[in-house]
Amino acid sequence: MAIATSTIIAAAAVAVAAGSAYAANEQSKDAASSRKKAGKVSQAEQDAKANEGRRQQIREERVRRASIMQSSENTGVAASSGELGSLSALGSQVGGNVSSINQQQSSANAITGYNQSAANLDYRAGQTQQIGNFAGTVFGVAAPMAIKAQQDLANPKTAGKTTQTVFTQ
Repeated sequence: MAIATSTIIAAAAVAVAAGSAYAANEQSKDAASSRKKAGKVSQAEQDAKANEGRRQQIREERVRRASIMQSSENTGVAASSGELGSLSALGSQVGGNVSSINQQQSSANAITGYNQSAANLDYRAGQTQQIGNFAGTVFGVAAPMAIKAQQDLANPKTAGKTTQTVFTQ
């Protein structure tokens, strides 16, 4: 009777461990999916900010270009080396600013990608941990039963009887 009860309890413990491992795995999948969605939203926001920065640089460049050209016309030095140098410098400055925006966007994209990779690895590590925990539970349940069965084979007089071992330090 004691063996049947302990077997039922052991089977229930294994079932609970399997169920909780499954539930934890499903929750990990949901968390990974949410992190991925958050990364996509963050990426879209960064792209939008970068695009706005580029547009702002071009708008400002057009205003400054028009101002330089108008000033040159007003002072009678249109198409002079001063005007052309100013326009050239302006173009270079805008090109450098847009390049900087592009570099920042590339860095942000790389960071987002690495964060997603880390989240994926965390998910896989959690799955591995769950498998290990489940295996430990199964072993913890099976080991005492195997020891009892081995003792029963070694000593048929005590077969089927439950013994209690007390450990002292």
